[in-house]
Amino acid sequence: MRQAVLLVVLVLDLALTWNVPAQARAQSDLPYAVGEAFSTAVRFVRIDRGCKVVDKDADAAFVSFECSDEGNKVRRGSLELFKVAGGVRTQVTLGDETHGMELRWLELFERKLREERGTPVPTTPAAPPAKPAKDGGV
Repeated sequence: MRQAVLLVVLVLDLALTWNVPAQARAQSDLPYAVGEAFSTAVRFVRIDRGCKVVDKDADAAFVSFECSDEGNKVRRGSLELFKVAGGVRTQVTLGDETHGMELRWLELFERKLREERGTPVPTTPAAPPAKPAKDGGV
């Protein structure tokens, strides 16, 4: 009986202390073109956040990066852009960070876009072409 209790305590201890990194991602839709957002994303990662760009692809619109913290621990992440109807969807994935940190990255990236590119002019949808009259216009 004593061994069973000890085993349960050991299993509970392992379950509570085992630290598995979360793989969350945060996303936001922004009213900018993919090309504008991509060039700003590269500068944001390299200059504003001080991270090393590991891989980038303008055609696929993604930047993967590594950041070193004070303890020289390397943290990896990515910033991806997807074309959507109203502009671009920005998705940030930080492998070893909290979802709140990903949301903060999105907030700072959006601020950089607004500072560099200005507030985008809303686009109005094109009017559908006029239909010809059924009677031939007579």
